[in-house]
Amino acid sequence: MRSVSSGWCFGSGFYEAPDRHKAMSREERERITAGQEAHLTDAATRPAIFSLLRQRNFWGIALPRFLADPTWGTLSFWVPLYLVTTRGFDLKQIALFAWLPFVAADLGCLFGPTVVLWLQRMGVSLINARRGAFTLGAILMTGMMFVGRVESPYVAIALLCLGGFAHQTLSVTVITMASDLFRRSEVATVAGMAGTMGNLGVLIFSLLIGGLVASVGYDPFFVALGVLDLVGTVVLWTLVRDPAGRRG
Repeated sequence: MRSVSSGWCFGSGFYEAPDRHKAMSREERERITAGQEAHLTDAATRPAIFSLLRQRNFWGIALPRFLADPTWGTLSFWVPLYLVTTRGFDLKQIALFAWLPFVAADLGCLFGPTVVLWLQRMGVSLINARRGAFTLGAILMTGMMFVGRVESPYVAIALLCLGGFAHQTLSVTVITMASDLFRRSEVATVAGMAGTMGNLGVLIFSLLIGGLVASVGYDPFFVALGVLDLVGTVVLWTLVRDPAGRRG
């Protein structure tokens, strides 16, 4: 799966496809081949973008990303300003507390796949396990709705940490679904287009905050972040179809 496993994060020069890797034994190669779903390994030709856009499985993961990714944009770009302007934090307090939601997000990156693995061991199919982990993350994200309503700034920080944890719980799940739902020749294109949808969501949400926060405050946007992922959950369960049964 060159489009997914090309090893760019470690250096593309170290990767080679299993059938051409000189250091791989025949037993290792057979084990890798046996673990690949047959319905995802055919059609090695380059996919047509418009054919992917017509598939419900694409929109089933792209729309949840569009709805979910504004959380990350908010944590990255707007929370420090919120803590200063609304919570009265100074530079020292920002240095002490503003990084905590990102540590919580790192933990969420580990928690999401753990939930998926646990659900699979309980007999749940892979696709439903991923949807279950996304749903759990979306439920946890509702804590973001109360960030602007609690009196204590430290409780607000705790809720922001919960939001970072919850966002990455569901985010890593829906990102991974590109390789679960599409053939190896389609994965990179689908992941890129879904990522573009996510960035579009960040852009629109950031523009709305920048244009409206002075008049309506931050609270409506925190409420929106708690609701958007619930909508994304409905989309994920409604649109996504397991390709092992039939194509989306």
